[in-house]
Amino acid sequence: MSEIYQRFAEVYSQSHYPEFSKAILNLLPGLLEQYNLPAEGKLLDLACGEGTFLEGMSLNSWQVTGLDQSAAMLKLAEKRLKSTGRPYTLLHSDMRALSLENEFDLVTCWFDSLNYLLDAGDIERVFSRVFRALKPNGGFLFDMNTLYGLFVRWQQQPMYISQEKEDVLEIHIPSCDYELGQASLRIILFLKEAQSNSWERWEEIHTQKGYPMDFLQSTLENCGFRVLARLANLAERTPAVSTSGRVWFIAQKPD
Repeated sequence: MSEIYQRFAEVYSQSHYPEFSKAILNLLPGLLEQYNLPAEGKLLDLACGEGTFLEGMSLNSWQVTGLDQSAAMLKLAEKRLKSTGRPYTLLHSDMRALSLENEFDLVTCWFDSLNYLLDAGDIERVFSRVFRALKPNGGFLFDMNTLYGLFVRWQQQPMYISQEKEDVLEIHIPSCDYELGQASLRIILFLKEAQSNSWERWEEIHTQKGYPMDFLQSTLENCGFRVLARLANLAERTPAVSTSGRVWFIAQKPD
């Protein structure tokens, strides 16, 4: 995970990707109310990226902490959070090394970031550390690409253009390895240099692992969580099924 989101970070922050975080910000208050989870307090956002979600939560009076492995992403997040004039904490770290205890009312991990953990033991390690980091009754919310999402939906187009602007061309080429249970997205960027008017080529490969939903739920429960919901769609709040491309878990640390 540490080798990606370097040059891509700036492109990421200026394209359509932050809209994902904005959509979650709009839906989250209703979800927290429906599942009787804390509506205020201290938030930890794992794999916080460029900070759109943290910024919105901070403006909604949450005390925010963000953690990410990418220094480039954290630099962008810091710029966003400074503009709010509110206190914040950013941690340049690996979520597998999280060592905080009984500190947060809410922990989140968005945009299939947990799929980048390619070993099932790491999933259990993160869930366990999140459990310890939460206060009693605290909530843990995250989304992941499902097996169907990675091995069917990702593979439906052999190549596609994610964005095309005057100074950016972003091409995605998916592939998968069924034996390893992994899917990869080759991201090819062409960036136009403003001064020279020439184009630079940049490439990153993002690899994710698919996990059965029942495995994720049982691992959460083994770590002490109570699973409140696993949804296919946050807006409609429909339950996830085998053909859902994404699953949203809502879990709680019991009192």
